[in-house]
Amino acid sequence: MIRGDHTFIRGTEQDDVEALYQLYMSGEIRAGLLDVRREPLLPTRDDLRDLLTRKEIADGTFYTVEDCVGHIAGFCSLRGHNAESGFIEYILEFSDTDDYASPMALEAHAFLLERAFTRLRVRKVLAHAVSGEQALTAFLQSVGFHSAGIQREVVFAQGDWHHLETLVLHSADLAVTGD
Repeated sequence: MIRGDHTFIRGTEQDDVEALYQLYMSGEIRAGLLDVRREPLLPTRDDLRDLLTRKEIADGTFYTVEDCVGHIAGFCSLRGHNAESGFIEYILEFSDTDDYASPMALEAHAFLLERAFTRLRVRKVLAHAVSGEQALTAFLQSVGFHSAGIQREVVFAQGDWHHLETLVLHSADLAVTGD
């Protein structure tokens, strides 16, 4: 467990299924909750329990973010690490979108970047945001991510098509800004 001033970040456990389930059932379309084909999922609790037993979860690349009193605020992850290509996908999902403007988001962000750039030694991190995720997009841009393009109308959910933006942060960007 990593203890920050505003968060506890720990490996996701079976006991976190209910909080993860509520995130999926919130009714919001979130890029971090899309499947590998970029389609929305409506998993059952049993599906999520199964997910939490998979190798990538057991290897500790999926994390639970708790506030300072121990309530689950969201989840974060690094997935799709490919050493040859030098990038990894960054996921940060809070139940309450106001949390993207909180110190919890900054601590979870620092945690993910340390793992990506220092431990895994990738050259860039990619994040995705569906057109309705303004709080996530604003947060990512505030910490140095920049748009690498928008795929127009590629996610169909809730009876409508949505755009999917890819945002990128290079390790060299951090060296220049001193973050």
